[in-house]
Amino acid sequence: MIKRLFIWKSRVLLTLIFLASLIIPILIAQVSISTPIVQPTSLQLVEQGKKLYQDGKFEESATVWQQSVEYFAKQGDILNQAMSLSNLSLTYQRLGQWAQAQSAISESQSLLQNQPNTTEKKRILASTLDIEGQLLLSLGKPNNALETWQKATKLYRNIDHQYGVVQSQINQAQAMQELGFYPRACTTLISALGLENQECQISESELELLPEPPSTSLQILGLRSLGNVLRVKGQVKQAQIALLKSWKLAKTKGNSEEIAEIALDLGNTARALGNQKLSGDRKQLPIALENSGTCNLSNPYQTTTEFFGQAISCYQQAELGTSSLTRIKAQLNLLSLFIKSSQWSEVPELLEQIQSQIPSLPNTSKAISAQLKLAQNLICLQSLQIGDPNQVQTPILQSCPIVQSTAQNNPQKELQELKLPSLQETTEIVQTALELAQNLGDKKSEANALGYLGAISQSLGDVASAEQFTKQALLNLPERENSEIAYLWQWQLGRLYQAQGKIPKAIATYTSAVNILESLRQDLVVTNADIQFNFRDSVEPVYRELVDLLLKPSHDQQNQDESTTRTSPSNNMEGTVLAINQDNLNQARNTIESLQLAELNNFFREACIDAKPQRIDQLDPDAAVIYSIVLPKRLAVILSRPGEPLKYNEIEFDLSSSNSASESIERVVNEMYANLNPSISSKEPLRANQQIYDWLIRPLETDFAQSNIKTLVFVLDGDLRSLPMSALHDGKQYLVEKYNIALTPGLQLLSSSTLSRQKLKTLAAGLAEARQGFSSLPGVTKEIKDIANIFSSKVFLDQDFIRSRLKKEIEASSFPIVHLATHGQFSSQADETFLLTWDERINVKNLDQLLNSAEAQGRNPIDLLILSACQTAAGDKRAVLGLAGVAMRSGARSTLATLWSVQDQSTANFMSQFYESFKQPEVSKAEALRQAQISLLHSPQYQHPFYWAPFVLVGNWL
Repeated sequence: MIKRLFIWKSRVLLTLIFLASLIIPILIAQVSISTPIVQPTSLQLVEQGKKLYQDGKFEESATVWQQSVEYFAKQGDILNQAMSLSNLSLTYQRLGQWAQAQSAISESQSLLQNQPNTTEKKRILASTLDIEGQLLLSLGKPNNALETWQKATKLYRNIDHQYGVVQSQINQAQAMQELGFYPRACTTLISALGLENQECQISESELELLPEPPSTSLQILGLRSLGNVLRVKGQVKQAQIALLKSWKLAKTKGNSEEIAEIALDLGNTARALGNQKLSGDRKQLPIALENSGTCNLSNPYQTTTEFFGQAISCYQQAELGTSSLTRIKAQLNLLSLFIKSSQWSEVPELLEQIQSQIPSLPNTSKAISAQLKLAQNLICLQSLQIGDPNQVQTPILQSCPIVQSTAQNNPQKELQELKLPSLQETTEIVQTALELAQNLGDKKSEANALGYLGAISQSLGDVASAEQFTKQALLNLPERENSEIAYLWQWQLGRLYQAQGKIPKAIATYTSAVNILESLRQDLVVTNADIQFNFRDSVEPVYRELVDLLLKPSHDQQNQDESTTRTSPSNNMEGTVLAINQDNLNQARNTIESLQLAELNNFFREACIDAKPQRIDQLDPDAAVIYSIVLPKRLAVILSRPGEPLKYNEIEFDLSSSNSASESIERVVNEMYANLNPSISSKEPLRANQQIYDWLIRPLETDFAQSNIKTLVFVLDGDLRSLPMSALHDGKQYLVEKYNIALTPGLQLLSSSTLSRQKLKTLAAGLAEARQGFSSLPGVTKEIKDIANIFSSKVFLDQDFIRSRLKKEIEASSFPIVHLATHGQFSSQADETFLLTWDERINVKNLDQLLNSAEAQGRNPIDLLILSACQTAAGDKRAVLGLAGVAMRSGARSTLATLWSVQDQSTANFMSQFYESFKQPEVSKAEALRQAQISLLHSPQYQHPFYWAPFVLVGNWL
């Protein structure tokens, strides 16, 4: 009898544990296992409560679970009483009754606290922690949820409960995503799925050979969560693979809600792929979008329009799910996509559907997020309807996808014909979200709602209320918590101070925002997932606006700095001396360097760069560093010389024919680039070269002469980064004829070590034959042979040029110089930045695995990486970011590369001259580069800049 009673009690516990395991933060996973059929009344209550829960009859289920609690209490069965209370809490959560849910889970834990530490008690406690973690996440407390699920994982491991371990790891990853800790989430999910991959670079073959999971449902959830993490980390193609695998598994189960939720994620992935196609050009989509008819992202090589069409199809499939939250998410994503593509006729009906459904959402932090996303879209539409979005300076508007292009295509008239909710109605939506957040005790959501009220007040011109709401938002964020959104409201407050002329307060507040972003660099790859900004809209402007404030001239300051001047772009005469003190100049320079670091980390979507500031005079007493900073109405130029104060010059633009200084600069850059093509003839081929020289160089020439400067190091910004500085022209000669030239994203990235020229060894690899759809490079064979004649070299040509052989050679021996003559592409997207070998493409993210082997084994790292025949991606105006990314990821101290491919004998001649110069001990890399460029410039055949200008040196120039 005792044995039978023990078996019965164990079966009841397993049934209850099964119900507890239904909760996964991503969705409720219906895990099918057998359940016992036993006659006692208590078990009938358990079965009834479970069935009612699964049927969505949560009020009836709660009643039955309460009866079960009372029954087990009378029987003195503490373990089953505790489990019933946990399931009651779970059911209350579905009803949005948070106080009752918290009370039930607390009572359950209190009962378990004094029970013997048996395996059954640990299993129940672990399941209870799972349920508590879900409660905490729903209440907007992801930090607490993460800690709770980590405890659950430890307990599951202690009792060897593999299903529970995997489930709680997936839960942890969801909390990490809520916190913005995507690299950590990725590592956790890799472990949960049983994959051995520390870099989260998941291939299709690895996904096809996944270890057998504890359940198919957990594998579906794990893959879906992994896909979402990979998408945010910028590995969109890998995200696509993981989600499609999850999609196929879900279809075999036939669970409509699982399929709907994965369709939502596939839609987001298709949209991300479309956005990547637009990354180099901020212009609005040119044509209307249509439903593609399929949500299967099997072809990654499509146009932006095709990807967005697939996103529409996926979102519409997600609308078919049973969860109201999934439907709302899909509809909100559709709405923002229609705004992005100017599909105004689709907006009113969709808005009506969203507004009618939002009141029925469960009272959770995700419901608040949906309300705020609706408010954000409405603020975007209303600003466009007003017709003057540039006057509304709230960061919430910064993410509006259409704002950037309204000057060329103003939708004001079309939008005024639509019946859109007013700003007052939008305020009511945010007020509802605020009240819900306060009822939940969700401080993060409360802060966001207050911030939105501040944004609306600012849009209405009520600056005082906007300031008050924004300050309240910041007060609601606990110190050192929720930094990923604290910076946003600091940014908004800084703009409000600026609008009121409170410049010192504005600078202090902007500085706080930048400091927060800097502190997040080590783990965050996104900022505010609720608002769904991207880097260029949500991070970059904070740095630039701070610099703009720091460099605001003031005529009444006592500290007049004679080295600070203003220049008009229409002439070369110096204007009024302006007062910008050295502290501000130093902070401005450091801020723009920090932005360059942040851009590179965002490029890789991981914190892979450690900043180690270097002093210029410690590097090179004969070098000057020129910082160009593109601001809204001007181009700022800071000169840094060893042992001298910083000097500042600015170029003010006449904006009568453009919206910003950036557009004015872009026109000149485009003209210069066009004339770098030798097949294009022009009456004034050097006009743009001379204009940019006048902006960056001419005001500083006297300073160069006084300091005996031999090398110019450029930290470039905006469209200027895509230009070869060597081709700037003073009216008589090119800049390269006067100075050595180098580029760097910032002195914080430089290493001061220099290369010994004695017994130099070179690893030289090249691809002369046509491979993988790329043309042949006939000059590569001579280029490689010439190098071998100058330096001791290990050569890999054509079929010998494969990753495994290079890696083995680098691991076996130190090579100060690695020379790769092959096709490659530099892009603003890491996934599109690669080098070509005989049999594959080596992505920039994998370069460290190939080239850093020596450093990993304690030997000297590569000092100089040379890449010839590589080029920037066509049409991608930020493609040089990929070049900087290659330079950083390779681990080399310096990188010599080409901005475009010169498939000619000229490259071989250039390289031969470079090596001949570089073998001289007194010649720096920058000087060797200059001599090689001048050798082509002075030759009759290759004197056009097309042949010698694309060669640029990035990093240490010594």
